[in-house]
Amino acid sequence: MAPSPTSWLLGPAEGAAEQRLFCFPHAGSGASAFAAWRTHLPQGIGLYAVQLPARENRLGDPMPDSVEELARQAARALGPLLGPSYTLFGHSFGGLLAYALASELRALGHPLPRALLISSTRPPHLPDDALHTLPDAELLGRLREAGGVPEPLLHHKEFVSRLLVTLRTDLRLAAEYRPAPDPLPCPVRIFGAREDRVVPPDCLDGWREYADGDFGVHVGVGDLFTAITSSVPPHPRPPGPRAGSSAGAPSSQGDLRP
Repeated sequence: MAPSPTSWLLGPAEGAAEQRLFCFPHAGSGASAFAAWRTHLPQGIGLYAVQLPARENRLGDPMPDSVEELARQAARALGPLLGPSYTLFGHSFGGLLAYALASELRALGHPLPRALLISSTRPPHLPDDALHTLPDAELLGRLREAGGVPEPLLHHKEFVSRLLVTLRTDLRLAAEYRPAPDPLPCPVRIFGAREDRVVPPDCLDGWREYADGDFGVHVGVGDLFTAITSSVPPHPRPPGPRAGSSAGAPSSQGDLRP
């Protein structure tokens, strides 16, 4: 039996929200990464924290073998929940999935999102670091360097063992995801951080190939996890010369908060 649409969400679906913000987590993580945002969003915006298979409360659900299949499953589950106006946000691995989902939703005849927000995500056509091929000890070392997981948890063998399985799978799917660009005619905002050594800011303009029109890159202070450890999500600036400029240079926006 296929999981119900609500099994793809952590917490209640906020059906009365005028704007629905669907959030997709980074590699190895789950929807709980966005739990703190629920109480900090402006009135009228509902948080839909998407829970992927094979983690947290969906540990028993198998992970699909490609980003494309994951997007197809997510589209079938989340399509009925989109509402009249929605935004997609994805961080790192979640950014790839958010883009793939937007493409899949368009193919199925759904309205495009009000905006596609992608944070700390390497454009899919650029070379990948193949982190999923590293031995456990080296992969764990990279994870520790990047931050994002409390250090005490990294000393619990059972937690680390489960985390590495999920992380390695997500990283492999990301490395193998090489779609032909499908430029989306909706606002696309790319967020990065100056101290991010995993996804350097100078690669982010490569996402321009996947946008058809309103496109902007916003680079702020912080590292790989700044966007999701802030109390509020990155916020797209209104369309204008700075946000939608075709000059190709990332803009400096101070931090990633609204």
